Amino acid sequence: MKRLPLIFIIFTLVATLMLNGCEGEVCPPNAMAYAKFTLVSQHGTAVAPTVPTSIIGQMTADVTVFDTLDNGEIVERIVEDSIISDTLINKESNMSTFKVPLSYSDETTFIISYDGEQQDYITIKHRNIPYFMSVDCGTMMFHEATEVTHSYGIDSVVIVNPNIDNYEKENFRIYFTIADTQ
Repeated sequence: MKRLPLIFIIFTLVATLMLNGCEGEVCPPNAMAYAKFTLVSQHGTAVAPTVPTSIIGQMTADVTVFDTLDNGEIVERIVEDSIISDTLINKESNMSTFKVPLSYSDETTFIISYDGEQQDYITIKHRNIPYFMSVDCGTMMFHEATEVTHSYGIDSVVIVNPNIDNYEKENFRIYFTIADTQ
């Protein structure tokens, strides 16, 4: 009878330790994969546009549209190859790096708009890689960059690391020709 409280305490302690061991899986704080770009001069030094710069993401997809006819009937139709745009970074100044997500299609285009005056285009072709973490954390989409093209305002775009995942590392380096000041 004197041992009953001691057995109860031991049982409670063991049960508490076992339940604490059954915690859910720790999911990564960032489940999105972002492509990281660095802006550099022809010499490889970081540059930053001094004017407000915006980054707009574009992708092509088939879109379902619902039209209402004069008689009130709703007709569904598919508009193929629609361009969908979204402003990802809005009017940032002195930005020498930026991170943006890629689309789930196999190609993503980014428009770099310098104060609305000049625009450069970067198109990335990529392979999507679904990555299943766990039941608790769900699925993440990683990407592998396979090709990059750009407009003429940019000297070149180099794929530094083609694997785009949720680790923050440089993936692309954008080269500009900057006038040397002496």
